[in-house]
Amino acid sequence: MATAAASTAPSPAPPSTKHPSPSIPVILREAGLDSPSFRASALYFTEQVDAIERWLEGYVRTTAKVSHDLLGLEETIQTYLNKIIPPPNINAVDNDYAALALKRFSEGAREWWMQVLNAARKMDTMSVEPIRNFLQGDLRNFKETRRTLEQTQKAFDTTLARYVSQSKTKEPSSLREDAFAVYETRKAYLKASMDFCFFAPQFRLNLDKLLVRVSCDLWREMKRSRDAAGSFAKYSHEMDRIKGWSKDMELSEPAFKRELQMARRDIGESTLAAFKPSREIDDYSASTVPFLGSRGPMNVSTTGQSAVIMEKQGWLFLRTITGKPSRTNWIRRWYYCRDGIFGWLVNGPQGVLQGDEIGVLLCNAKPAVGEERRFCFEVKTKNQTLLLQAETQAQLMEWLEVFEVAKKRAFEASVSRDNSSLPGGVDPAFSITPPSLPEFSAKALDAQVEDGAGVERTPTLPVPGPEGGLLPRPSFDITTAPPKRSVTSLAREEGETSREHAARIMQKLDLHRKATFTAAADGGSTPTSAPTGGIASLISASHGLLPGYPGATSKQPQQQVPALPGPESQPGSLAPSTLAKPPATTNLSKTAVVYSGDRVFNATASQLLPTAIMANYWGSNPWGQEHTKADRSNLDHDDPFGPNSPSIKMTAVGDGEEIKSPSSTHKKAISMDARINHPKIVQPGPEKPPPETFPPDYPVELKTNSAQFRLLFPGVPLDEKLVLVFRASWTSTSEPDSEVPQMAGNGRIYVTPDNMYFYGHQMGLVVAYTLSLDTISEVTAAPGRDCDFIFLHLNQGAGDVGYTRITIKIFLEDLDLLHARLNLLVDDLQAEEPMDLSELIGALINLEKEECDRKSPSMDSWEEISEHTPMDDGTAAGRAVSPRNHDYAYKSRRRGARKPLPKFQIPTHPVIYEPEDMQRKVAERNFEISAKACFHVLFGDKSFVFPKLYFERRAQHIAQGPWQLNEAGNLQRQFRFSVNYTTRLGRPRAEEVVDEQTIELFSDHVTYVVTHVKTPWHLPHAHGFKLVTKIVITHVAKSKCKLAIFTKVVWTKPPALAKNMVERQALNDAGQDAEELAEVATDQVRKLGHHSRTKRAIQVYGNVGQQTQVLVFTPGEADMSKKAQINPRTLGQMLIETIRSFADSVASSLMMLAFAAVKKLWDVVTAQRIILALLGFSVLTNLMFSSQSASAWWNERRAASFMNRVGVSPNVVMSKAIYIADLDEAARSSVALPSWPQDSYCYATFQSIANSSDVDAPYEYAGSGLSWSSSRATARRLRQTRQKLGSYRHDLLVAMRTVNSVEREMMHAEWENWLLDENHRCEQVEAVLAAWNSSEDSNIKREILGRQKVLQSGGDGDEDKDKGKGVRGGEKEKDEAKRRNLQLWHDEYCGSCKADREALIREREKESLARAVLL
Repeated sequence: MATAAASTAPSPAPPSTKHPSPSIPVILREAGLDSPSFRASALYFTEQVDAIERWLEGYVRTTAKVSHDLLGLEETIQTYLNKIIPPPNINAVDNDYAALALKRFSEGAREWWMQVLNAARKMDTMSVEPIRNFLQGDLRNFKETRRTLEQTQKAFDTTLARYVSQSKTKEPSSLREDAFAVYETRKAYLKASMDFCFFAPQFRLNLDKLLVRVSCDLWREMKRSRDAAGSFAKYSHEMDRIKGWSKDMELSEPAFKRELQMARRDIGESTLAAFKPSREIDDYSASTVPFLGSRGPMNVSTTGQSAVIMEKQGWLFLRTITGKPSRTNWIRRWYYCRDGIFGWLVNGPQGVLQGDEIGVLLCNAKPAVGEERRFCFEVKTKNQTLLLQAETQAQLMEWLEVFEVAKKRAFEASVSRDNSSLPGGVDPAFSITPPSLPEFSAKALDAQVEDGAGVERTPTLPVPGPEGGLLPRPSFDITTAPPKRSVTSLAREEGETSREHAARIMQKLDLHRKATFTAAADGGSTPTSAPTGGIASLISASHGLLPGYPGATSKQPQQQVPALPGPESQPGSLAPSTLAKPPATTNLSKTAVVYSGDRVFNATASQLLPTAIMANYWGSNPWGQEHTKADRSNLDHDDPFGPNSPSIKMTAVGDGEEIKSPSSTHKKAISMDARINHPKIVQPGPEKPPPETFPPDYPVELKTNSAQFRLLFPGVPLDEKLVLVFRASWTSTSEPDSEVPQMAGNGRIYVTPDNMYFYGHQMGLVVAYTLSLDTISEVTAAPGRDCDFIFLHLNQGAGDVGYTRITIKIFLEDLDLLHARLNLLVDDLQAEEPMDLSELIGALINLEKEECDRKSPSMDSWEEISEHTPMDDGTAAGRAVSPRNHDYAYKSRRRGARKPLPKFQIPTHPVIYEPEDMQRKVAERNFEISAKACFHVLFGDKSFVFPKLYFERRAQHIAQGPWQLNEAGNLQRQFRFSVNYTTRLGRPRAEEVVDEQTIELFSDHVTYVVTHVKTPWHLPHAHGFKLVTKIVITHVAKSKCKLAIFTKVVWTKPPALAKNMVERQALNDAGQDAEELAEVATDQVRKLGHHSRTKRAIQVYGNVGQQTQVLVFTPGEADMSKKAQINPRTLGQMLIETIRSFADSVASSLMMLAFAAVKKLWDVVTAQRIILALLGFSVLTNLMFSSQSASAWWNERRAASFMNRVGVSPNVVMSKAIYIADLDEAARSSVALPSWPQDSYCYATFQSIANSSDVDAPYEYAGSGLSWSSSRATARRLRQTRQKLGSYRHDLLVAMRTVNSVEREMMHAEWENWLLDENHRCEQVEAVLAAWNSSEDSNIKREILGRQKVLQSGGDGDEDKDKGKGVRGGEKEKDEAKRRNLQLWHDEYCGSCKADREALIREREKESLARAVLL
């Protein structure tokens, strides 16, 4: 639902999982929306807390006074006890009898009074002190939370009203500041709302635990008295179970609190994220939407657009003009637009009130461009104009868009549907309708606004005092039939005297006393309808004892509870005498239940409840509808089954009426102005659905709970009645690897003949879940100490349920009786002939009257217990079994002991039936439903199976007659239809055809035989024979049957020639029709569901023989184009087809012969030979390809080796680098500019703009001296872009310098290492020269020359002048020359190395000295 509100956040979307959590934080979601339901619920709970505080304080004072007064009488009591025994000096009393009597009485009185005094002493510690601690602790903390909520709500409303009142001319920067101020106050208000919703359930749970603990402690103390054999023993088990309920709630509190905390966090975060204002100042420049809304409703396309908003609701500000002189006020109201209706809600003194609902096709929404305020739009109708204001631009556009989309959808819906099916015969999109319930009408508040009295000056509504009562205005109910009196109708009825009329008016308006709004809501309307007249009075009378509903407050006198009407003096055990807590409680929640019992709320299929009722019971949205749709069947959306599916339309034609296609009636707009004192009464249409009725013997307690059941589960059809309601808590069990969230709750379980509905409200989390009884395979039970257990074992193939077992804990109900009733319901659902509602309720009541005298299971009777019953081991799934008292003994739970006796005996073996004289058996199907159900699927009064088959043959104007008895006493009906076709000469021709169906054998639940006689109008000699088809339905087993179809041809005038050819073609066509019939039947059974009940098949497809009118079936327009055209066949065509068939047979024979020859050849050739031949071929192929690949590889290897020897080899290193030598070239390429226009005046102007100011100056001031805005924008963009590029260039330069520094340090380090190595070699050369000069031995000199070679070759690569020359003995001149060369090389090279080393050492010393100075 796209319910993004104007000043409220949409609820957080659930996680995208297949099984979302069934626990719904209703109040938290309403707090996130800040809806009127949340404000009314918070106000109601605040009043309840104040009343609880007054009650507990009075109780504490009274209890303390009682204890103090009793203890003050202790001395008097002691004196009294001492005076019972006569003094010793009195001897006239008989010592044997009279004295003994006084002695025994004195001892008993002393013991009794001592127990009373001890109980009085313990009253302070057991009762007064816990309640005082609660008042000073939990109650005070909650009142502080409530005070914070009130303060933040007032601050938020004031800040929001101030923000939206800003004019369009205000500066955007100031508006942004105000928007953030509103956001901060909304944030604080949201936090306070979340805290309130989080602590309110905890306060309620703590209060319940306190009351249970105090009551149980006082009860235990009272039970110790010796005279506690009466009522104490009677209710002791009930008190123990209540204490067990309190323990169970305490054990489940952490899990629910954790889930509530998670929901609180998610909703708070999503709400704040949705309302966080923008920081862009441009977003605050817009004020309205000037041109949106001028288009018509037909211009909005809603198909294929997922982002289109279908409906919307939220807060808007409404302009009102009041007083003389007139003053303009803006009040805040909650508006909604959905289902073609535009309406509004407002917080009243007792709850959420509703205004008039306007059809969207009667109003025009467009922006209010001329309004001084921002984001305003107006909604115009024929008689009034509403000027509304949204909070933001986006919300304004959403409201205008949703109006356009709603008009589009409403117009399309009104064109395609008939108004006779709507309540009152009026399309809501074409009418202005006031609230049908006066107690929920906001007309009185409008009157106050118009008169200027009590006009709301702030966005919140104050709570008026008891004297400011709001009397209900005259209204009418457009959904009520004419014979039934309207709830608030004041006109004189037919046959009513003047005295009776006056008395009824006084009773309606309560003129004998000054009624407040609550009094009018509680008792101001009592319907006079016989079927439902006592429900409202029963609910209203019992609400003083109902938890979760507002009782009589201190402002109103307490009314006496009248006696229960009806034959039953006390309600039975089929339902409890109290009602469950509503999801969102307001002061009008009780009134909603009262009206739910008096009437049927006719709403749309998507809304299900009137807006006012939903706002005072569920909130702004029907939050519990996600898990409350019963899985009736797996229906196809394109062609759902039923008599009025989109593909086939059914129209009933009475006797004497002409058969014609239905036509749509003209739709008139009916406008009901709210200002008119005497509104016009709209007569309802003839097709208006009747109100809910109950059987004559329907129990009163079920009627009472049915009123609330319709509010909690509004999607349940009216024909599904309650048969059992009980209080329980439950938990679910799923597969170990399943991701299905656990379903847990505490509340009510409503049971109907088809489904089981779970409703729980615990710790602010609401569970509304639907479970079909078809998914329950077995119901077992086990007793416990604090509670009893019932286990619902679900089928493994239970569809999308996801659970395997549901454990139900009951505290106050009788385990054996409830177990027997659940078994009865499950068994009845699976029976061949289920009981109707009256019989089922009677059977459930009779179970209570039976005497349960079966013994409990012992060691010899464990076979009576189901194998699925879990052991009670003290865990969460079971409790330790303790012996129960006399009335609660554990009985045998065999399902056969409680199973009702069947109405008939079905065969134990499959029934076999084959009709005689039939030529072919053309189709056969087995179904998982009973034979009776299959019979009604095919031949029910509302079944469209055979008309659908006729449509396949392009039949038109199909009229299905009713089942009537023929001369033989069998039921028979006719099918009349017309066919249009074209003859061979091209002439159109129409022909009327009549077919018959006769039920030849009707053995209920066992065998059904129906003969269908059809006219083969499309074959030659059609008037000389008939096609006879026999449909046989037989019983196979429980909920199983078999469908068999037989065909034959019956000739009345056989032709002389071509009889066999025509008969063969007729049988083929009949076989094809039979297959289509079997497929359609299979499809209908699939949609009905496997193991479905016979009762459901009768409900959908109708009974047999009860329809008295002719039904005309019309195909849909889409289906007309799908069917193939069927033309009659002539003898020539059939002869050509026969010849063609013969040719096909010959060709097929030749092909078969060829295939046979190939097969024979294959048989001759053995498989081993073929395999060996294939293997040899594979080896040769592999050798050939592998040799070619090997030869190419060796050639490439040899070529690569040759190129390596030549010196040509590939460079395997691929690098990408830039060196210092490349920087100059890179810099030059970057400095070089591209070719620009030379001597261009335009380009010179551009350069002047680009260089108009310093580049380092802020870009906002660039071009300030230029006159044109485009030039200033160009200068700003150029300076901003160049500044960004300069920063990028700076970053690149810093990175380049860093890389250069690293390279320089690396070079310096390598230079130092290499210099040290060279100096070391120079020292070696110096040592060699010294040894040369001091030695005269030629051998030593020769060795020195050899070292000289080594040293010179290891130098820096200088040219070796004497390379390749050896030292030969006796050549002193050559040796001397070499020594001189070595000396010269040493002096030159080594001297340079020594100088460099000394310079390096000095540089290091300077650096060391500099670091020392710095340190």
